[in-house]
Amino acid sequence: MVRRNIGVIDIGSNSVHLVIGEYFNNEYFQVIDDVKVNVRLSEGMAETGHLQRDRMDFGLETLAMFKSMCDAYGIEKVITVATAAIRKAANGKDYVAEIKEKIGMDVEIISGDKEAAMDYLGAVNTLEIKDALLMDIGGGSTEFVLIRERRKVDSISLPFGSVDLSEEFDLADEITGEKIDAVDRYLNKLFEKLPILSQAKGFPVIGVGGTIRNVGRIHRNIIDYPMEIAHNYHMKAEAVRQVCDLAAGMNLVERSNLKGLSKGRTDIFVGSSHTLERVMGYIGSPELIISNAGIRDGIVFDYFGYNEDNLVYDIFELSLLDIVLNYNVNVPHAYHVLRLARSLFEQLKPLHGITQDVEKMQKASAMLHDSGIKIQYGNHHEHSFYIILNAGLLGIEQKEILMSAFIALNHRTNKKIKISNEYVGLLKEADRLLIDQLSLFLQIAEYLDRSMDGVVKEVDCVILAKEVQLHVLTTGHSVFDNMIVSECGKKFKRVFNRTLSIKNEVII
Repeated sequence: MVRRNIGVIDIGSNSVHLVIGEYFNNEYFQVIDDVKVNVRLSEGMAETGHLQRDRMDFGLETLAMFKSMCDAYGIEKVITVATAAIRKAANGKDYVAEIKEKIGMDVEIISGDKEAAMDYLGAVNTLEIKDALLMDIGGGSTEFVLIRERRKVDSISLPFGSVDLSEEFDLADEITGEKIDAVDRYLNKLFEKLPILSQAKGFPVIGVGGTIRNVGRIHRNIIDYPMEIAHNYHMKAEAVRQVCDLAAGMNLVERSNLKGLSKGRTDIFVGSSHTLERVMGYIGSPELIISNAGIRDGIVFDYFGYNEDNLVYDIFELSLLDIVLNYNVNVPHAYHVLRLARSLFEQLKPLHGITQDVEKMQKASAMLHDSGIKIQYGNHHEHSFYIILNAGLLGIEQKEILMSAFIALNHRTNKKIKISNEYVGLLKEADRLLIDQLSLFLQIAEYLDRSMDGVVKEVDCVILAKEVQLHVLTTGHSVFDNMIVSECGKKFKRVFNRTLSIKNEVII
């Protein structure tokens, strides 16, 4: 497996952002460094139309540091793009030439259409959604993309963002009703001129960019959400309104103490978050789905050939394989355990009666149940729990990620699962029972392949009144019946109220 790396630098209106990633065999990608500096290139542009010298110098200093980081990492390919601030500034092209002269960095000034296209690629290749309105409100521009059946139907880039709104309507500090009314009058006139919004009636909004990530972070703090995962976080329209009203009711000092709001956004948050809330209201959107992937991710996907004509076919599968490779999982063993666990699940349906779709949870927990060995073998199931929860698994709901982690954690114990207080609100009694059942199937499957050689070819489950017999067909040698019963029997009795027995049949 060949490892290479790539860097993407996004010179935005509010911040300059560097992402460094490793990729394997030109396909599997993971971020290994991520740094952002709030340069505020668009500050003061509303009055002059030019980038200001102090902001430009700060940008040069930031880019010089980023170049040093890329050199230290030995980056083979660095892609640098500039968006709204440089695109709109009268001296934007001169600044790009200055960057080339002083830093030795080639910068592409991308159009608003390309920015929207890269936002789309970043989101649609990491979120399992068919129909949506994507919205990216940056420092100096706002992009909308209409998505139907995962395809980009229409897009538009508007030349205003969070910095522009804050400066134009004096929203940095105290917020009055008159100021909000002025913003609303401006937005209402604008919305009427945007057919893309009329075509998105009733669609969820996919939110991209720092403002919208902050909306999600504030909400997670409000409800004491136990997982700090930005990507694929869902918020009802009422929850978005709650966050926006909360921020608008504060002055600058109070907002600086608002948990979840980045310090670099306290003076530009109200206008952009209010715009998000008004867009959702205008199209009657039921919910916001936050995407942590945007323009930089889209550039990486495009670089690897995942473009509009070749979207990632199965987001979950590609993401899972990425993690499996990164943690050196024993793939044949993991797949065999998965196959056996699925067989047990299907054959024992008369006992468990599970009707919900558990395919992704079964696959994530089985493929990654040994991933913690990369950290340490002892208690590796606990390390696997942490890895599953924090490895950035895509194409699966956040609650299912948590449950997958608990399934893997509990595949090496007979005890009833215990949920720490922080997760009680997310995992109800039915969820805990499901974790208990799926972890039991995983535990039995793991022991059936304890020799790591795929010796068990088939398992036939015979359900009796007080007993379940596993008829195990093996080649080469038998499995350790007594060990499996002693390790899994007590849990089986507790979960299904039946004893467990195993009968071996060895085929030479």
